[in-house]
Amino acid sequence: MLHRFAVHEFARKRNTKGPIIGLIAVLATAIAGYTVYASPLTSYGVFQSQSIDPIPEKIFSAPLENRVKNTRKEVVGFLPYWSVHNGASVYPEYMDQIIYFGLTMNKDGYIVKTDEDNNVTTEWSAMNSERFKDIRSQAAKTDTKILFAVKNFSNDEIDQLISNKVSTRRAIDAIKKILKTYDFDGVNIDFEYVTRTDFPTSRFYNDFLSILVEELRAEKENVIVSLDVNATAIYADNAYDMVKIGELVDQIIIMGYDYHRPVSRKAGPVAPVSMSDDSPSISKSLDSLKGRVPSEKIILGVPLYGYEWQTRSTAYQSATISGTGAVATYKRVRELIEHRDDVSIQYDDLSQSPWLTYSQNGLIKQIYYEDEKSLNAKITVVQKRELGGMALWALGYEGDYIEPWIVIKEGLRDP
Repeated sequence: MLHRFAVHEFARKRNTKGPIIGLIAVLATAIAGYTVYASPLTSYGVFQSQSIDPIPEKIFSAPLENRVKNTRKEVVGFLPYWSVHNGASVYPEYMDQIIYFGLTMNKDGYIVKTDEDNNVTTEWSAMNSERFKDIRSQAAKTDTKILFAVKNFSNDEIDQLISNKVSTRRAIDAIKKILKTYDFDGVNIDFEYVTRTDFPTSRFYNDFLSILVEELRAEKENVIVSLDVNATAIYADNAYDMVKIGELVDQIIIMGYDYHRPVSRKAGPVAPVSMSDDSPSISKSLDSLKGRVPSEKIILGVPLYGYEWQTRSTAYQSATISGTGAVATYKRVRELIEHRDDVSIQYDDLSQSPWLTYSQNGLIKQIYYEDEKSLNAKITVVQKRELGGMALWALGYEGDYIEPWIVIKEGLRDP
């Protein structure tokens, strides 16, 4: 979820902090401008279901089989402000919730509405745009709820925000005001804290959430309060008291992606269901929550993107060339497969995710991404573990391809 301003946000959401922010910000620039991996989205305001041509056989890494069609689950879509700004197609009929992403909250509890030059931020202007109003209008027709996300990705700022009573009071009042003024159905808290610390973050975070939830529910009975958590932080970080958080909020969205990132030394799946040698994976993340969080409150976040690297060989999980990692949206991968004849597609049965190789100017390229089969594998996880549903990061990354939504509708939304 991601920049404080339009360029830097993607780097921050992907949990790449400190020395690597500069590198990821460069990658974010490419995404924000759709310069390398995605051409400008030309469709503006496409909300209804479309009739589509059969999915090209080449797009599948292997035949789809054992489709899951079971208990209806919640489907959540994160709508980044840059997707609103760029007129991305949105399909509310496939979702139960759309979360507008998002508004930055600073350490003093203020919502950031202007930048350092006193210009209105794209975050704020997109939320107040005619485009977003149109999306909300269409969502109302499909009974799709609209939430807004409040975000911060700085450990120091989060600590000050939740530990200072004045800042906490100001933050809660700001959230309540936006919820009421814009008639949102709920709020999503995205305070991403991923570094070990001696500061008693969990205690202050519990206090902050307790007050927030109590006051929101007092004003709006059916308000939805959800919270995002990094998929490895839930078992490798002491900043989160997941038991208490599970008691307080309605939904916990586990960001089940970025297990490999642009800076990874080896290429690999972005959202692996399982990995060998006890490496991080969706299964390990979910296992860590057993007995701590009710399964029906867990929403599994899955990506509509992958990562592309220049690699030293065509082998699975080859070593990467430093500085070459970049985002490859679902749209980018589909177009690459459709327009090139030298793409070699493979599927890893353990991680249950596809990957491909191709050559560019004599250089070896690898992309680890998501397709219909891997999405169906994650739907199987949601169903077998009796989770509350699935969340997609992020709306707009699929372009005008609606095949992912068809898979999700069949696996999660159909009763």
